[in-house]
Amino acid sequence: MSRDPAQPILRFKSARLGFDRPVLGPLTLDVPIGSRWALTGPNGIGKSLLLKALTGQARVHHGHLELAPQARISLLAQDHPRRQPWPLSGHDWFRAMGAHPPEQARVRALMDRRLDRLSGGQWQLLRLAAALASHAARPPAQRLVLLDEPANHLDAEVRHDAIELIISLPGGTTLLMTSHDDDFLEAAGVERHPLTEYIHAG
Repeated sequence: MSRDPAQPILRFKSARLGFDRPVLGPLTLDVPIGSRWALTGPNGIGKSLLLKALTGQARVHHGHLELAPQARISLLAQDHPRRQPWPLSGHDWFRAMGAHPPEQARVRALMDRRLDRLSGGQWQLLRLAAALASHAARPPAQRLVLLDEPANHLDAEVRHDAIELIISLPGGTTLLMTSHDDDFLEAAGVERHPLTEYIHAG
C-alpha cells in the first residue's frame, strides 16, 4: 500500500451504522492514508459508533464500508475498567496488545508497575502508548490508529506526555480519533472534522 494522499485507507459510502438497528447515517466519508483526523461533535452523535463499526463491534446496516486490504487497526477504546486485584504489569499489557516496548521515559517508568496500582491518568497513558505502538513493524501506510476520547482521565502529570506520543506517531500512519478537548487536539496537531459534515439526507 503506497502513501497516495488521494487514496483512502477507509471509505464509508451512504452507510447507516448501528447495533440492532441503524442509528447513524447515511454517512459518506473518505479518510486519506496518512491523515490525522479528529471527529468532533456533541455527545450521542455517533463518533464512537463509527469507530466501533471499523472494528466490527457495530454493524453497517446499509451502504458500504471499504477498508484498504492491508490496513491494520489499533484501537484505544474509550474505557477499559481494571480488575481488582489485577497483578499484570505494563510489560504484560504491551505483550497482550502486540505492541513494541515504549521509548518515552514516563511510559517506561510504568512498565514494571502493576496495572491495578496505576492512577487513572497513568493507566490511560499506558493504554494510549500501547495502542500507538501496535503494528509498529508494519509500514506506516498500512497502519490505522483509532483513539476514542484519548484525553479522558488524563491528569496534568501525564497530559503533555500523551500529546507527545501522538505527535511522535510515524509519518504516513493514519490517525482517526474522537475528542471534545479542543486544546488537546490543537496541541497534538490533529485536524478537526465535524461528523455532521459527512452525514447527508437519504
